[in-house]
Amino acid sequence: MLSVEDNEILTRVSPGTPMGELIRRFWIPGLLAEEVAERDGTPVRVVLLGERLVAFRDSQGRVGLLEEACPHRRASLALGANEECGIRCLYHGWKFDVDGNCMDTPAEPPGSTLKKRVRARAYPTVERGGVIWTYMGPDPELPPFPEYEWLNMAPGHCEAFKVQEDCNYAQAVEGTIDTAHAGILHRSVRWHDESKLPHERFLQAGLEVEQTKYGMRYAGLRAMPDGRTHARVTIIPLPFYSIIPPDNSDPVRSTRRLANAFVPRDDTSTWHMQWFYDATRPVDRAFRIKEGGLNLDQDYRKKISVDTWYNQDRKMMKEKTFSGLTGILVQDHAVVETQGRIADRSAEHLGMTDAAVVAWRRILIRAAKALAESGASPAAASDAGIPWREIISAEVVLPEGRSWKEELPLNPNCAT
Repeated sequence: MLSVEDNEILTRVSPGTPMGELIRRFWIPGLLAEEVAERDGTPVRVVLLGERLVAFRDSQGRVGLLEEACPHRRASLALGANEECGIRCLYHGWKFDVDGNCMDTPAEPPGSTLKKRVRARAYPTVERGGVIWTYMGPDPELPPFPEYEWLNMAPGHCEAFKVQEDCNYAQAVEGTIDTAHAGILHRSVRWHDESKLPHERFLQAGLEVEQTKYGMRYAGLRAMPDGRTHARVTIIPLPFYSIIPPDNSDPVRSTRRLANAFVPRDDTSTWHMQWFYDATRPVDRAFRIKEGGLNLDQDYRKKISVDTWYNQDRKMMKEKTFSGLTGILVQDHAVVETQGRIADRSAEHLGMTDAAVVAWRRILIRAAKALAESGASPAAASDAGIPWREIISAEVVLPEGRSWKEELPLNPNCAT
């Protein structure tokens, strides 16, 4: 379990909180590029880390991300006109460019210099992998951008999508770190269908965690009947990512990987962003969304949610599947959202299968405390030498007596 005090540190992300300040030291996936695809198009309201923002693509194709409230009288800039390389407030016509510079104050007297003294809060943006990324930390400390392998793939080989998850970001991250749940929550047969039930050795995985500069990686280790060991190595970069191994038992999935980012909207809701990618062949985003069981509204919120009790089918549970829930992502969201908007970790009773979850909590909380106490940013945010393109997940079968760390050695530039 986690103390009440440490749970507060882990979960609170607004400006001025230890975790909020830590996450602001990283480049953050803010919204999908498709949301601001059109130059001079409709501005988009965005909530990140408890801050209300507005995004827009200007006449030159640059993407701005500004505080939503106009610096003049605090009306929403999302109501404004996006044209001629700036967004103009609907209330008094004050206009701001993507860098927050005030370009015009039309109702002010002739010769007024007010616009030279006013700025809108603006965050820098980078467009990669179908996503608009932003940096919300201190201005002079712009960190190196993490050029993950999937962010610069050929067209069609990487697809991004997002869905709102109605709980604190830490619960969502912990759900994806947890390897033990995969053979239980996601099983496609009834629990007592003995003829199709996986042998218990495949449910009971040993866990080994290795801390790295970028965060951590861990192996789920399962003994095989011939003495070899099956290892699934998942990558967990700070502050809220997971890179999931491919499924080598399926020819189609054997080269297909999945990366998650669980971006805090605020303390009680999260943007679950996913990249579905394959260096060898194009991928189909629509298939992944269908596989996840998602049915989204125009604001990327689930129509199948706690309000519909996730469309759980008790008849299906008796006849076909264990969960009675259709879709991998619906299943994942159901078990973490029903923990409450912010889980009470002081009431948990943890087991051996929670080792990776515990390790991630400790790394993140320790980093947040170090930043608050000494101003030290973690290597994951500041080290330009981390080889992001080489940090990949893997599924391997290990010969008897060989460890996963020998089979998949850590790059020296990632070692702590």
